[in-house]
Amino acid sequence: MSCLTLLSISWQHLLILIIFIPSYFVPTVIALSRKKSNTLAIFALNLFLGWALIGWVVALIWALSNKESNQQTLAGSGSSNIDQLTQLKALYDQGVITAEEFETQKNKLLQ
Repeated sequence: MSCLTLLSISWQHLLILIIFIPSYFVPTVIALSRKKSNTLAIFALNLFLGWALIGWVVALIWALSNKESNQQTLAGSGSSNIDQLTQLKALYDQGVITAEEFETQKNKLLQ
């Protein structure tokens, strides 16, 4: 068997590779497009365990999830809580919510 025979690829094989490779890395592409902080971990899971359907599905779900790590949530919670309190106060000032509802929601945000 010559080296040339091993390297020759038919157009059908090439077509399968062109279709398979991009679809295999869909979770990684989604993670990149959503600017996930753990894109590298999703890529590693996709690369090493994606061949098993469960690994690919887990990588896809992880890429599509909105939940970030606890450290990022804690780091960003100050500004988001301030924004939410501002919006809550605006609703209270407009009369959309009562004083009791305002206090209840404020206490939930401040916990």
